[in-house]
Amino acid sequence: MPLQTAFPCLGSKLGILPVIVSGRARFALAALVVSAAVLFVAGRAQAKEAATTPDPMVLEVPGFSDAYYYRPRSKSRRPVLLYLHGRGGNALEDCRKWARVARRFGWVVCPQGPLETDTGGRSWSNDADTARRIVDATVETLRETYQGRLRKRGNILIGFSEGAFVAQQIGLHDPAHWNRWLILAANDEYWLGDAPQLLEQNSSKIRRVFLFTGENDQVAENTKRAGEMLKTARIRVKVKIVPGLGHEVPADRMITNYRRPLRWLVAAQ
Repeated sequence: MPLQTAFPCLGSKLGILPVIVSGRARFALAALVVSAAVLFVAGRAQAKEAATTPDPMVLEVPGFSDAYYYRPRSKSRRPVLLYLHGRGGNALEDCRKWARVARRFGWVVCPQGPLETDTGGRSWSNDADTARRIVDATVETLRETYQGRLRKRGNILIGFSEGAFVAQQIGLHDPAHWNRWLILAANDEYWLGDAPQLLEQNSSKIRRVFLFTGENDQVAENTKRAGEMLKTARIRVKVKIVPGLGHEVPADRMITNYRRPLRWLVAAQ
């Protein structure tokens, strides 16, 4: 006896079963395609972040250590984006990192601190006055080398850790040349004495400030207080505390982390 005759309901079930299996298969296939697409996009993003960058050019700065720099992609007059490394930092490698995200906006310039550390890196020795002389000499040497290619105003200071301390001092005392700041691991304790008064006096000169700190950085609360100081002085500021980030500038997240802050700073009128 045929199977369908003995069990008449089984025929319909046998007919439905392939449809059910086929539907599940299509769902599984669609999920697989979506997963592959996500991995592909993520892979491209990571590859873009980790793209190799050529070595920076070397600038001989009279009286000080060499600085490193990248020319902007545009040949028009562009601002300087000057990076001040942290204690023990490597200015050459740091410059290579920042070129990935900052070169589209202007000249990427990376001077070196005067003191060599035990690990072979450099330090500013918490000496903001010497650091300012190094910065001024670096920019002036670059300006003489590329006459008419650098803006005199509207330049951006970027500082991390000890470099943040230096940047907060230079920006505070020389807002005519450095009126946009990207401070990584900012600290309100870096502004002592008459700093609140100076911030108020220079509020019309300082266009924009972006404070960027990891939530796992021990100075995260100090960064928030520094932001409040800037707001009290009526300076336009953004404060970003980044989840999962520590006291670091991760090389594989330069575009993800810093392109928008830089774009916001450059757009200031």
